Amino acid sequence: MRKVSLLIILLLMSVAPALAIGEEKQSPATLEYSFYIDPLAGPEKAEFEIVLQNQGNTELSFEFPTSQKYEITVLDANKKKVYQYSEGKSFAQAFETLTLKPQEKMKWVEGWDYSTAGKRVQEGEYMVTAQLKTSSVNGKPVGDKKLLTDTKTMYIPGENPVFKGVVSEGSKGNYKIMGEARPINGTFYYTAEDGHNQLIPETKVVPGVKYPQWKPFSLEISIPENKLPQNGSVILNLYERSKDGDIIHSYPVLLERFNNSN
Repeated sequence: MRKVSLLIILLLMSVAPALAIGEEKQSPATLEYSFYIDPLAGPEKAEFEIVLQNQGNTELSFEFPTSQKYEITVLDANKKKVYQYSEGKSFAQAFETLTLKPQEKMKWVEGWDYSTAGKRVQEGEYMVTAQLKTSSVNGKPVGDKKLLTDTKTMYIPGENPVFKGVVSEGSKGNYKIMGEARPINGTFYYTAEDGHNQLIPETKVVPGVKYPQWKPFSLEISIPENKLPQNGSVILNLYERSKDGDIIHSYPVLLERFNNSN
């Protein structure tokens, strides 16, 4: 029995280094760069943040055959294409190079109003795929095409019956929010939070109009700088309350993103 146990131990010791090497090769931490998309589905449009980052210690040059740096495609639950970033756009047919220093990050932001063939898409889950259109890195073709593609899912909400056309402006804790509302009960509310903490408690608004008539509204809010997140987003939540006090017709508004690693 002792001999058998000793053999098992020796076998495990001989296999462990091989397993460790295999894990190291597959670990994302060893990649020289990363590419990903971060979709944010708002009430009336989606915002796509595309990020390319040099994760190594040497400068990287990404060569592109045209001025198009990336492609974005959105598919519905039936895998039918409902949005493609490049449709209707023209790009310069000339080679371009994007150079990133060690640990440097490049961001792009695109938007989509949920329309396809002139109509708003239905509520539900959608698949968002981003592809980096580079042909080579530092003069060498990219061997693993998976490094050039990222896919995420996002849930597109149904059209909000109470709020529409809401936009915001401002930064560093001071914001102005404008839009239109037609609250069913004549009042609506808002709070502000960062995903973890409530930054502004529930505040009641009486716009002086009821459903079905729309009326413009404007809000100005201020959040102390020491309450703002170092990494995260500040979200304003507009909503009504039902007769039973339940939150209904929620409408989130992105006020600002913070990321100290930028």
